[in-house]
Amino acid sequence: MRKIHVVVPILAIIALVVSFSVPGVYADPSFSIDSPLSHKGPVGTVVTTSGSGFDTTKAVYIFFNGVRVDSAPSGGSFSIFWSVPLNSPGTYQIQTSYDPATPDPLLPSVQFEVTSSASIPEFPFSFSLVIIFVAIAAMYVAIRQKMTANFRPF
Repeated sequence: MRKIHVVVPILAIIALVVSFSVPGVYADPSFSIDSPLSHKGPVGTVVTTSGSGFDTTKAVYIFFNGVRVDSAPSGGSFSIFWSVPLNSPGTYQIQTSYDPATPDPLLPSVQFEVTSSASIPEFPFSFSLVIIFVAIAAMYVAIRQKMTANFRPF
């Protein structure tokens, strides 16, 4: 009976040591663009990227067309945002790496399309505001015409 009391704690200590020394089974890292959802935009577009399943002891570096644009601290998962650097329109790779100098072809990457910035600018007012303005202007013109038609000098 005494041997059992000695063997159980020893087995528990061995199991604990082995569980900390054997690396865990991890899924392959994943990397994605969260914003913009279209995965395209002109130079200067703010891109939000996220990743999970990366090595928890190493920082992850983000590269756009081979040029480092940002980094995420160690921890395995991240969500960061950065701006698209100066490039001509086209499709480019956003890559990840544990090395701050070069992208790692074995780690996940995604594509991003840089579009021309010479697009038609957005109208600065909402459509409903324009409709209201046109309706008020039409009412003003109608009232003004009625007033001048019914106006009789002394």
